[in-house]
Amino acid sequence: MEQDIVPNVLADRYASPAMKAIWSIRGRVVLEREYWIAVMKAQSDLGLEIPAVALKAYEDVKDQVNFESIRVREEETRHDVKARIDEFCALAGFQHVHKGLTSRDLTESVEQLQVFRSLQLIRAKAVAALAALARRAQLDRDVLIAARTHNVAAQPTTVGKRWAMFGEECLRGVAQLDGALHDFAARGLKGAVGTQLDQLTLFGGDAAKVAGLEARVLVHLGIPHALGAVGQVYPRSMDFEVVSALLSAASGPSSFAKTLRLMAGHELASEGFLPGQVGSSAMPHKMNARTCERINGFHIILRGHVAMAASLSGDQWNEGDVSCSVVRRVLLPDAFLAIDGLLEAFLTVLGQMEVNRPVIERESHHYLPFLLTTTFLMEAVKAGAGREAAHEAIKEHAVAVARDLRTGKIDKNDLVDRLAADSRLKLPKALLVEAWVKKVPESAQVKAGRIL
Repeated sequence: MEQDIVPNVLADRYASPAMKAIWSIRGRVVLEREYWIAVMKAQSDLGLEIPAVALKAYEDVKDQVNFESIRVREEETRHDVKARIDEFCALAGFQHVHKGLTSRDLTESVEQLQVFRSLQLIRAKAVAALAALARRAQLDRDVLIAARTHNVAAQPTTVGKRWAMFGEECLRGVAQLDGALHDFAARGLKGAVGTQLDQLTLFGGDAAKVAGLEARVLVHLGIPHALGAVGQVYPRSMDFEVVSALLSAASGPSSFAKTLRLMAGHELASEGFLPGQVGSSAMPHKMNARTCERINGFHIILRGHVAMAASLSGDQWNEGDVSCSVVRRVLLPDAFLAIDGLLEAFLTVLGQMEVNRPVIERESHHYLPFLLTTTFLMEAVKAGAGREAAHEAIKEHAVAVARDLRTGKIDKNDLVDRLAADSRLKLPKALLVEAWVKKVPESAQVKAGRIL
């Protein structure tokens, strides 16, 4: 019954139709059948006896997927691939699939095809998100804001520079995806233990024909390279490399989302709030950064998948076994569903977010004298003061002003006046905060140039 079906939450709630199509159960069966047909066609071209009528019969039924029939066959055989072989052959009325193949020739090839196509899709979305982030950085390039280290106001920067900072990490993520795609290699058609023994037997020991068969299969997969020496499985460290690249691509968006959540808490910015949207079922005023929270949640999921992949890396017995199978059935699709959902959410936030400039301006005005203490320190040193003595003097005044503001003793930040009156610093009264504000956006724009 429908209510008894346990859903894949990542697929049902978060992933895009394009990513779900790559990893759907039905799509997987069709990909396997297309792979078998590609192998049969190549074998036929190279001289193996496979009638054209049989090839056509397999082509005609490849989209006829009956999961109940496959399930019944698997219950009897207790072997998923054999069940799907029997089902496909019964539909076509021939027995020509899987000649010279082991299960891993099929499953590894199809899984790698899914991974490769998923990487291409994620790379395209990561680039789109980077472009959207660059546009946002350009839009906010002149908005002065208090940069924060240890979550405490530090120095002046701009909102655009802050976005560009996360863009730098996104650039690194795209580079990792590019590397994963560039270095991607298929296991190839290698047989039960990696020696191609059964294909060599089929082709009478003709190694050239076996090499030609594998080359044709690679063309079908669209993967340009194949590994040279493998056993029954390709090295599981390759899965670790791929999932690590996904985590890298997720890290910039996750840091961005966490910072936007912090900014939203001070009403400096928001991820947007659409008509009809509800922030809390209890508190009507709430406009929570729920999509950014989701992005951070996806990042945690991906960290878990990296741990799973790392556990398989370096754990191969001899030429291989199936102990990794249950892990990879969860790991591979869910890692891509998670990063896909993350990037979809990131693109949504970038398209709907709001920067509250009046609130930022009020905060900047409140903090600005504190933000420029390092500038005042450098000016004092230039005027002849000892650095450590000047540092101590500025710290004394800054801490005193902060405490006076917090206790209500004063309602205006008068740090500049106190510094100008301190003879230890040799800072003239003319050194006003406003004289230095204009320098900040220019320097921030220079630092943001790489992403812009």
